[in-house]
Amino acid sequence: MPELPVSGGRAGARGGLTASVVVPTTGDRGPLLPHSVGSALAQTVDDLEVLVIGDGIDDSTREIVEELRREDPRVRSFEFPKDQRRGEINRHGVLTDHARGRIVTYLCDRDLYLPDHVEVMAEVLDDADWGHTLRFRIAEDGTTTFPRYPDLLDERARARLHRSPYLAPLTFVGHTMAAYRALPDGWRTTPPGTATDRYMWDQFLDAGVRVGVSSRPTALTFKRGNHPGWSTARRLVELEVWSERLRSPEVSDEVAQAVIAGLERTRLELEDRAWARSLEGAAGRVLPGDLGERAVWAARRLRSRALGRG
Repeated sequence: MPELPVSGGRAGARGGLTASVVVPTTGDRGPLLPHSVGSALAQTVDDLEVLVIGDGIDDSTREIVEELRREDPRVRSFEFPKDQRRGEINRHGVLTDHARGRIVTYLCDRDLYLPDHVEVMAEVLDDADWGHTLRFRIAEDGTTTFPRYPDLLDERARARLHRSPYLAPLTFVGHTMAAYRALPDGWRTTPPGTATDRYMWDQFLDAGVRVGVSSRPTALTFKRGNHPGWSTARRLVELEVWSERLRSPEVSDEVAQAVIAGLERTRLELEDRAWARSLEGAAGRVLPGDLGERAVWAARRLRSRALGRG
């Protein structure tokens, strides 16, 4: 797949682009890309590039990627034969040889960015090397759920990371290019039985990087079963619905309201006290004013339940 030249967008600060958005894809998942890539191109920050990295894509996916490139030259594509895992080593080559952003963000081909995701990640990474925005999932019924993610700003929680099956889904994470280049390896083939994202993030945390966190909801992730999960056709139906919702100017407030509702529904187990504290601290930063106060109230109520006081 020959690469088209990139143009458009204003020149980024610091001599390059603000962000390189990495979108890994594979097989027949091309129909999802107009939605995921489209959400990346619709950011409030426009000096970015979208790097679509194909890991054994089929002809129909290739045609869709080509069309996306023709429509917006900020889309760049890189195609490789199917790798033994997720093509991690190819991501490394694209980042080190081709990416031009000050920061790098990631987007699963079945997920969506809210319009301010890159803007918020750029703010987080002004004072950090690696970070994430609010981590939550969209359930099949459209509600928000909160897996027990560790508070990565808490040193005690970071010391117990080996006990946590979760860390941060790909779509919520970003890092500076400078921090990536300082790593001993970067993206590399993941051992069997290990999550590819977690294997990569551990490199950053083991290197003692500065961690930044925003508790604003800026992205939507739609994990549906263990890999490979739902079929592309089934995923497409879901993304079409959510892509239509993203066209609403009130979408960010709607998602924030859903996050608060998710906080109110969540039930914590007694041993999750540290996670309950981190959730309470995060809640106040989701939205200002009355919505923020409601989020704190919901998180405190959940923490009380976890501590056995209500």
